[in-house]
Amino acid sequence: MPWRGTHRPRRNLSGVTLGPWLVWVPLLALINLLVFVAIRGKWGRIVLVLGLASVGGVVIGDWIGERLGLEVLPIGDMNIVAASIGAQLLMVAVTLLAALGPVRVEAEE
Repeated sequence: MPWRGTHRPRRNLSGVTLGPWLVWVPLLALINLLVFVAIRGKWGRIVLVLGLASVGGVVIGDWIGERLGLEVLPIGDMNIVAASIGAQLLMVAVTLLAALGPVRVEAEE
C-alpha cells in the first residue's frame, strides 16, 4: 500500500530511567555530611575524607538496613534512616581514626 511508510521498529525510550541511587545517595550523603560538620563545628582537610565516608556509609547503611528488614522511612528502594545511621557511624569512625594519627607539635622558641 502506498500510504504506509516503511516499517521501523519503535524504540522503547521509557525503559531508560534514572535510578534512585544516582539521586538519593549523593543528596543523602551531602545532608549527612553537613549535619555532621555542623555538629562537630570544624571544617578542615578531613571534610573531603568525611564526604567519601558519608557516601560509603549511605550505601553500606542502606544495604544493611535492607538485609535486616528495617523499613522505617523508605523512599522507593532507599532506606533513609538506615542509610543515615550508616553514614553517621562511618564518619564517626573516620574522625576517631584520624585522631589516632600523628600529631604535629610546634616547638616554641
